[in-house]
Amino acid sequence: MSVVRFLLFLLFSSNVLAVEQLSFTEEEKKYLTSKEQITMCIDPDWLPFEAINDQGKHVGLSADFMAEYSKMMGIRIQLVPTKSWSESLHKAKAKECDILSMLNESPERSAYLNFTSPYVKAAVALISRTDVLFIDGLPALQGKVLAMPKNYIYEELIRRDYPLIKVVYTQTQKEAIKLVSTGKAYASIGTQISMLRDIQELATNNVKVAGFTEYKSVLRVGVGKDDALLLSIFSKAVDGLSPQKTNQILQRWYSVTVQNKLDQTLLWQLLVGFFLISMIFVVRFRSIRQFNQILKEKNKQLERISQTDHLTGLYNRLKTDAAIKAEVARSERYGGNFCVMLFDIDHFKSVNDNCGHQVGDKVLIEVSNLVRSNIRESDILGRWGGEEFMLVTPEMDIIGAEKLADKLRALVQDHIFPHQIDITVSFGVAEYKMGDSPDVLLNTADKMLYQSKNAGRNRVTIS
Repeated sequence: MSVVRFLLFLLFSSNVLAVEQLSFTEEEKKYLTSKEQITMCIDPDWLPFEAINDQGKHVGLSADFMAEYSKMMGIRIQLVPTKSWSESLHKAKAKECDILSMLNESPERSAYLNFTSPYVKAAVALISRTDVLFIDGLPALQGKVLAMPKNYIYEELIRRDYPLIKVVYTQTQKEAIKLVSTGKAYASIGTQISMLRDIQELATNNVKVAGFTEYKSVLRVGVGKDDALLLSIFSKAVDGLSPQKTNQILQRWYSVTVQNKLDQTLLWQLLVGFFLISMIFVVRFRSIRQFNQILKEKNKQLERISQTDHLTGLYNRLKTDAAIKAEVARSERYGGNFCVMLFDIDHFKSVNDNCGHQVGDKVLIEVSNLVRSNIRESDILGRWGGEEFMLVTPEMDIIGAEKLADKLRALVQDHIFPHQIDITVSFGVAEYKMGDSPDVLLNTADKMLYQSKNAGRNRVTIS
């Protein structure tokens, strides 16, 4: 009997210690004492993050975290079974579960939930068929079909940021991957690690991670909007879990998924390598020539992707910066002059705010095409960032550069843009002087651009 009492004492004291360590208020302690359990809804098919297994048990990252939080709070967390993520969200809205274990915060969800601080973060990737070389982010999917599960956070984000993407909704992430595999969708979106795991389980060998998005999956506990005490309690538990324990849980699930995926990838690489070697022996020199031609074309595509801006087709900042450095080196060695022009679209933010980002994109494209068709072949035009552009004019002095800049300024001013918007541009022009570094030259052009802006915009200022 004394042994039983001692064990009960240890169990009780461990719960009390956890409560004391988290420094709950008296009101929070009373809340936990009066509440028999905390009911929880999850995504039933989202490994390694969370799932309900064949035995009806909660498994995955969130299961391990919730087990720790339960011990810290001294209260049982009870799973409410559901068959889909949409059903879990519905039950949370209907107050049939106290918490959602793991989800992203959004304005739509904030209408019925409050959120703790994040406890897991993950990269958001794009998958496509293996014959797609590369997807340069979500902007490259405009006009294409994107498959994703209904009620995932990406639904809100893409509806807001990329309305031209054609979205097909599924019940689960695996269904979305199947649509990509069969060619019914061009791509799908999700956390990289969960999609890799689903691809592995589906044994789908014609699908790969083809790119990444600007989004991050920042996962929190969602608590019913009208339960401020439970939010406070859970926030203390999330913030109070030690970094060591957090890392143990993350490594347990991430390492299994990634290692399995790597093993399968290595197997496929070996099989493909063997197949290619066999084909070389069968078709000999003809196959070698075809392979070399394909490789050459792919390298050209990669080079073009690495050097160009996906929206305007102009050189990107990396390529333009390299061009300036090359011109400086050439001028230092052989003499000669050249100029650098920085120009940007005046009041461009108001175009996006008043007309929307789609119209703003069209304005950027038309300005790019207008300038590109009115400069020399030897001139180098690039998008420097946002609404700002860079033009490098080899073998042109400051007088010629000023005339060209004013000509381009007038062309933009007189051009008819979408929705009859009046668009103007401001220029800052700097001429290379022997001994100038690329940074000095760019800083001079930037100062001239600011002078144009401060003087009323729609003008050219030279150094």
